[in-house]
Amino acid sequence: MSPTTYLSADDLAKLVRDPTKIPGTDYLVVDVRDEDYRGGHIKGSINVPAHEISQKAPALVKQYEKVPLMVFHCALSQVRGPKSARIYGDAVKDALVTASQDSPLFNQEINVLRGGFNSWLYRFNDTEPTLIEAYDASVPRDDF
Repeated sequence: MSPTTYLSADDLAKLVRDPTKIPGTDYLVVDVRDEDYRGGHIKGSINVPAHEISQKAPALVKQYEKVPLMVFHCALSQVRGPKSARIYGDAVKDALVTASQDSPLFNQEINVLRGGFNSWLYRFNDTEPTLIEAYDASVPRDDF
């Protein structure tokens, strides 16, 4: 298992744009924001609020064990996104204790989106709005 690293918005956008890549199969974006998720999110992402990640991490590991790339983020990816990635990574380590030697979890990469959703929104809202689902400017954004 690779250590947690940061992934740029441009690198993630290449995956999201690629019609041969399927969210939840080839990669998964986990948005750990709370209510502001409903005001717009990265295309194909799932929402697991940061306050629920500890409880849900073992089930997420089991559900997405074959996904080679996990990308976590919050609004800025300064606190909640990195912490959630670490918690998920700890759950992966726990699962590896009893996993078979050929488990895909051994090769799963865990990343954090550099700059979080706010950076993604700033980068792509005007140029590629198709990379953002359910955008609603009236929904207040978390800036922490």
